Amino acid sequence: MSYTKIWVHVVWGTKGRHPFLTNGLRQNFLEHLLLNAAKNDIEVSLVNCWIDHVHCLIRLKSVQSIADVTKHIKGESARWINSNKLSEKRFSWAREYFAASVSEGNIRPVKHYILSQERHHAHRTFKQEVETFFQQTPVQHFSAGQISKSSDANQPQASAWGLTEGLFSTPTPGA
Repeated sequence: MSYTKIWVHVVWGTKGRHPFLTNGLRQNFLEHLLLNAAKNDIEVSLVNCWIDHVHCLIRLKSVQSIADVTKHIKGESARWINSNKLSEKRFSWAREYFAASVSEGNIRPVKHYILSQERHHAHRTFKQEVETFFQQTPVQHFSAGQISKSSDANQPQASAWGLTEGLFSTPTPGA
């Protein structure tokens, strides 16, 4: 049997950064996400959200990929919200997401950060949070206009944050 200990902090937003995840939906959504993840053998250690985005700390199993796990969680939760008519408007997630590995020594600070979303966002927007992250983290990211098909294997091809519909986009008026 293979053994892996791969922790990933995954963040994704609502389409157009629409504030869907209000108090009325937030708790039900979080409970459902945890239950469904467990039912599908996805180990979500911690999840929390703010009105327009979700933070998840996931421990990947040897047969799981970040893309497949994130696609399942996002797709299933959107279907659940819509089929149970938990939102007045059609609910959907932005296509993009951010994922970063988390070392064992950083599990506790990441959990603290995820748990403090409400307090954290009382003082800054999601866009400000992302901009601060990229200023403080040695991660190169690109805007949609900078994405290119480089043959250089050391050159990142794209950033989950930099795409037009992504997490930096301005909320859609009246959406």
